Amino acid sequence: MGCDHGCWYCYAKKMCLRFPKIFPNGFKPTFHPERLGEPWEYKKPSKIFCCSISDLFAPWTKPEWRDQVLDSIDGCPVDHTFQLLTKNPERIPLGNWAAMKKIWIGTTITNENGDWRNLECIKKVQAIVRFASFEPLLGSLPSTVSLKGLDWIIIGKLTGSRKVRLNPFWVSQLKVRAMEAGIPIFMKNNLAPHYPDQLIQQFPRRCEI
Repeated sequence: MGCDHGCWYCYAKKMCLRFPKIFPNGFKPTFHPERLGEPWEYKKPSKIFCCSISDLFAPWTKPEWRDQVLDSIDGCPVDHTFQLLTKNPERIPLGNWAAMKKIWIGTTITNENGDWRNLECIKKVQAIVRFASFEPLLGSLPSTVSLKGLDWIIIGKLTGSRKVRLNPFWVSQLKVRAMEAGIPIFMKNNLAPHYPDQLIQQFPRRCEI
């Protein structure tokens, strides 16, 4: 838990600071080895978002922390799907991630400050599912950037702030380009007010459950 990226829109930091009893270290990156076995106790296969308020491949994440998390995933006796999301795809060790069929690996793209460049990094990762999470969506994806090579995209808006309002063109642009490339789309529920009858919630075809 915890992160040092310092994103101005971060909901997780606000949550950690609001509940100091639950998060005694605040938003300081902290490893919790006592929780590694929790997914092993779930009897029903589930989708598990690992490190949902952290970043397993960030510069401050100690290699031994990452290794213990990956070892726990690899050894888990339940057929879960573990989703790993990072802002630092360039730090993902290259190798045959596809051999770990439980793992989907993605990168966060906001289309702010040129972070769409991370798409080329995630495409190089040999995972069974490579995805991009456009959440919070803060801008338009340049027309020169291709989505081909991804297996899935997620689209979601910024919530709890008036600093950036959702532009429907940003969403429509991603939808059209993903459809043209044959990439499944998952639109987050926070888009429902804008698209009450057009909320697409697909999963990678080879991994639907």
